[in-house]
Amino acid sequence: MGHSCSLFALNCSKIWKKTWSVRYRTASKRFTQKIGIFPNVSLVEARNTARQILAAVDRGENPSEEKRKRNIVISAHKQHTILSLLEDYDRLQLSRLKTRAQANQFLKKFREGFGNVHISNFTKDDFIRLIDQYVERGKNTSANRVHSHVKTFFNWTISRGIIERNPCDRVQKPCEEKSRERFLSDQEICIFWRATELELEPYGYMARLLLLTGQRLSECAKLTKSEMRGTNHWHLDSTRTKNGNQHDVFLSITSQEIVHRTHRVSGSYFFSLNGHRPVSSFSKPLKRLRKRMHNISENEIPHFTFHDLRRTCETGMAMLGTPQSIIDRIMNHVSGRGMARVYNMFEYRKEKTEALQKWDKHIRGLIS
Repeated sequence: MGHSCSLFALNCSKIWKKTWSVRYRTASKRFTQKIGIFPNVSLVEARNTARQILAAVDRGENPSEEKRKRNIVISAHKQHTILSLLEDYDRLQLSRLKTRAQANQFLKKFREGFGNVHISNFTKDDFIRLIDQYVERGKNTSANRVHSHVKTFFNWTISRGIIERNPCDRVQKPCEEKSRERFLSDQEICIFWRATELELEPYGYMARLLLLTGQRLSECAKLTKSEMRGTNHWHLDSTRTKNGNQHDVFLSITSQEIVHRTHRVSGSYFFSLNGHRPVSSFSKPLKRLRKRMHNISENEIPHFTFHDLRRTCETGMAMLGTPQSIIDRIMNHVSGRGMARVYNMFEYRKEKTEALQKWDKHIRGLIS
């Protein structure tokens, strides 16, 4: 093995610079290790550094290779910002989940506020301040959701060996949640129906279908022609339902009129603004609907959401005497187990159809 210490002159931006480097050979390969630039590094300092490098080579080490590995680690360390890891988290983890869009929505403020922060520099105090922003604005439920999603994200980084400790540990959820019990009364259903008349296409029709069928918002909003297996048979495969079970809905007369209406934007989706994509933004249409209901009633309408229409349908069918087992099948609640659930999937078509038609008749009686 031969050792040599050389001086190189490199032309950089038309300015000549002298760089100290040491050359050595190991395992039949030649390496060049940069020491520094003259005069920042003097001849004496360069010689001392060269001796240390060559001594390491004599011990069987490879300083150039070790430096390259250190640079890779440093580069990876720099890339572990919260923003870059959230992108990996979305691609590797959230993309497999049906709740991907919802998770990203709750991670939005976290991404915007701490995206440039290195993962190891995010502290428990940062997490508490993030949650407090929601609590101070009265968004207690959102605060709980952000708490859960951020904590889950850090657990994912631990599973990948990126960090060893979750800064969100031992931080309690800020608010105690109560099970929602809101549903529309018969009088409110009349006001709701009149209010939707003022913006029927597409949000008014969609809201009415939510009330008539009791299905989930994402299921109704993304209803397509291919899911209609007949005039009144709406089939949802397992990728379109929350619990991953395929589901059949048998539409009442009014629901059929909504789905098969002729004056709508043409395309595959029954509820669309442009014919290419389903409606996906619901907060503003819901606010407009509540405002119209308030103006019609001339009294304050207690706050409700689109999901409360699902609860209204379920409560209404129970009030009309529909057995809970049939209601569970209409709402796609898992009430059966094992193969019985599979074999009974289609068997209750008659009962499900009659229950939804009975609920439809009740609503028609209210609005007439």
